[in-house]
Amino acid sequence: MKRLYIFFLTIILCFCSTFSAIYAQENDSINKKELGLSTLLNDIRQQQINDSLERIKLQHEISKLKSLNSRKKENLKQQLNEFDEENNMRKQQLKIRVDSIKKNTKSYAVAPFNDTLFYVYNKLGASLAKDRAYNVVNRIRNLYEDDFVKVDSFKIENNEISADIVYKDLIITSITELDALLEGKSKDEIAAQYLKRIQEAINQERVDNSISKMLMRTGLVLLILLTFSILVFLINKLRKYGTKRLLTERTERIKDVKIKNYVLITSVQKTRIFINIINIAYWGLIMLIAFIMLPLVFSIFPFTQSWASNLIGLFTKPLKKTAMAIWDYIPNLTTVFVILFVMRYVVRFVRYIFNEIDKGKLEVNGFHREFAMPTFNIIRFLLQAFTLVLLFPYLPGANSDIFKGISVFIGVLFSLGSSSAISNIIAGLVITYMRPFRIGDRITIADKTGIVIEKSPLVTRLRTIKNEEITIPNSSILSGNTVNYSTFSEEGICFQVELTVGYEEPWQRIHELLLKIPPRIARVNQFPEPFVLQKKLDDFYVLYELNVYISKSGEIDLAKSEIYQLILNDFLAEGIEMNGPHLFSKVDYVPQYQDKSTDTLNNN
Repeated sequence: MKRLYIFFLTIILCFCSTFSAIYAQENDSINKKELGLSTLLNDIRQQQINDSLERIKLQHEISKLKSLNSRKKENLKQQLNEFDEENNMRKQQLKIRVDSIKKNTKSYAVAPFNDTLFYVYNKLGASLAKDRAYNVVNRIRNLYEDDFVKVDSFKIENNEISADIVYKDLIITSITELDALLEGKSKDEIAAQYLKRIQEAINQERVDNSISKMLMRTGLVLLILLTFSILVFLINKLRKYGTKRLLTERTERIKDVKIKNYVLITSVQKTRIFINIINIAYWGLIMLIAFIMLPLVFSIFPFTQSWASNLIGLFTKPLKKTAMAIWDYIPNLTTVFVILFVMRYVVRFVRYIFNEIDKGKLEVNGFHREFAMPTFNIIRFLLQAFTLVLLFPYLPGANSDIFKGISVFIGVLFSLGSSSAISNIIAGLVITYMRPFRIGDRITIADKTGIVIEKSPLVTRLRTIKNEEITIPNSSILSGNTVNYSTFSEEGICFQVELTVGYEEPWQRIHELLLKIPPRIARVNQFPEPFVLQKKLDDFYVLYELNVYISKSGEIDLAKSEIYQLILNDFLAEGIEMNGPHLFSKVDYVPQYQDKSTDTLNNN
């Protein structure tokens, strides 16, 4: 327990010593800063004194010369004029220097009540500027609290160092030459101003806090509260009247909102919207009146006037900040509009060029018409991205950390969640320029066959002969094989029909029967001429293949069906039997696994 006590005592001592060192360091820095300011002001004041003595000396020498037209007197007058000109220039430079000192020096306000009477910038003797302001405030408050103090008895006493504002034996504040130098006036003028302000502040505070004044202010507060209550009552009555009127006339005046035959908003929904608008307006008016009423109430009493200014500042400061931000953003906004205007017409020009290529009015060697719109979409995307890059520095808040964080977050989400989508987009671009198929072509992708009805950056859609829609990702198309039946369909698409016939039938007869079938089918072409191939000589049959050409790839299955029907009819009429594949098995003789009973039977 004793060790724990010693441990905590050590921590407390370390904390106190650290705090004392920090406080001492801050005081030292303040002392050094104020000491430097005092030294600088003393130098400026000494320069003024030297200039004044030099001017007095010149004037004295001129006055001693009796001759009016003496050459020496003229030279002295010229020196005096030059000195005055240099003195005026020094005064201007001095004013600029003093303003810079006041701007870069921390000031301490003397505000014993609500309003600031004056500021203290520099130290006096051993008292820092902060201590001087604090002491003056306490003296003024003590004088105010003393009912026997006569404010008219305050006076100014001058001495070699300062001009003091005193009451009897109490020095309220002192104004030095350095204080006057910072204000740009004489010491006596500053003292007279400060005296007047102190007297007016004490008198005004006494008037403000008198009993009659307090009663008057209390009555004014009650009047404001009564007015507020009456306004709230009237607004509530108006709200109830409006709601009741809406409900009674809903069936007569409030109609459904329709777009052709579709009811977008019913009369009941419309009535609810109006009632909600009335309620929102009701609470908005009450908040607005309360916001106006509260600063008025707070501004009546002196000790709550700061609350009124703070409350008004809650509303005015954001508005002022917003207005200033909008005003400062106008040059950037103009730049944004110029960039958007220029890029808009650049995109229009590019669209016009590629539309002309797509319509066939403009021809470019090696650039096919079907490349026009996909290429335009790529260029438009690049132009939009370039526009965004140009606009980004001019967007409000573009350099803020929040904006940058959101941009990085969206970029990470996009990169992590769109890898497959990007691969499909790239595959779509490659497919576009490979030209494996076009809209309306009949193709086979893997085991899916259909007519191309859509090519998008992500997928390709097919419609099958069964009127089914198949969606295939572009990356799958790029990684597989694609069969296009429409590219050379005008020259004819060759399809095959296979059948098997035994060896007992001569192949010439089979050829003859098969070649008689295509001319009887209207769907197939007669040129190029059909032909028959022997594909395979199997154990029990011969595999024949009839090759037929057709122009419409979508009718291949129907043509095959008709050919099979005619084959069945013709071959049955000729008495030719068509063989199917045979399934048979064979068991090998393995002695070591043969049963003894089986051997006995075999021997017998």
